[in-house]
Amino acid sequence: MPMASGEVLRYLGFLAGALTVGSFLPQVVRAWRTRQTRDLSLAMFALLVTSGALWALYGLMRHDWPVVITNAGMVALNGALVVAKLRYR
Repeated sequence: MPMASGEVLRYLGFLAGALTVGSFLPQVVRAWRTRQTRDLSLAMFALLVTSGALWALYGLMRHDWPVVITNAGMVALNGALVVAKLRYR
């Protein structure tokens, strides 16, 4: 039985979200392994955490789970970079 277009869009959203969150993993791993964060912008990551939290809230209010999960992951990874930046100055 073929998937309905709404279901395809939902899976597309989850796939796009997984790739988006996954794109930050190498930077997080590198920052924590090397303890080198001099070139990372604290302001940029603070903005990314704030915008991700707002997008997650938006997704919650709209019951859009790919948006919620993606942005919760982004907040967590960007938050880890903020912590690394503050810890390894």
